[in-house]
Amino acid sequence: MKKDRQILNRIVFVCIAFLLLFSELNADIEKKMSDARILYYKSIKEEDYLEKAYSAFESIKKSNPSMKGVATTYLGSLIMLKGKYAFWPNKKLEYVEDGIKVMDEGLASDPENLESLFIYGSSCHYLPFFLGKKSLAKTKLKKFLQVLPNSDISRYDRTILKNAINFILEKIELTNEEKNRANEYLKKLG
Repeated sequence: MKKDRQILNRIVFVCIAFLLLFSELNADIEKKMSDARILYYKSIKEEDYLEKAYSAFESIKKSNPSMKGVATTYLGSLIMLKGKYAFWPNKKLEYVEDGIKVMDEGLASDPENLESLFIYGSSCHYLPFFLGKKSLAKTKLKKFLQVLPNSDISRYDRTILKNAINFILEKIELTNEEKNRANEYLKKLG
């Protein structure tokens, strides 16, 4: 009886230790993602942050298998962003095409990741019209709304979700049903 209790206590101790370790690792991953996102948004405005953002997401991709899809999608968007800063038109187009391929890899890895869908769609939305990527942007952003009801929204930062939904409502032509669904989720997110 006493031996059973000792074994049970050890099992409980190991479980608690594992949970504490997992929560610390999870917090570390979230911190790295948060820092990388900040670098990403800074790189949109300033080229100086582009390589830092790329390195941050590359590190996340390599060290956190659960974040591989979303990190890869960000990497693809950053490759596209290099086109913004490139001088030669053919180089700009090359970066866009390469970036889309990498974002496709990211979504293939995690096809219903809301953050990946938003980064992909918004990246394509801001491309010049003559590249013909507006329909691709619309497709990815509408898929975001389709996936949203079945997603575990606790996985995502609420502010990011609200901003993404507001972006879609403002920038993408939606049916009344899609608008209603988007507005319902905005209310749920507070």
